Amino acid sequence: MRKSQTSTLTTVDFKHAMPFSGRGIKVCADFDVRGDVLSWSATFYIAPQFFEMTGCVRRVQGEADSRTVVLSIGQAMNARFG
Repeated sequence: MRKSQTSTLTTVDFKHAMPFSGRGIKVCADFDVRGDVLSWSATFYIAPQFFEMTGCVRRVQGEADSRTVVLSIGQAMNARFG
């Protein structure tokens, strides 16, 4: 018998400040918790285009899941656009 892991889909909205320009970008992200892995999908707008990014990160002990996801998305955005 195999035990299934439960998951919950959660949404977090936040503003990310881009490095150097300091420009604030609104981000909407959904994330799914499965064990110690958080999978996320983020949507944001940088004129004149909308962008989507996906990723995953391990849960940080003692830190809120939403905070871990926000930090992971921020790092991905900085790497892509910074």
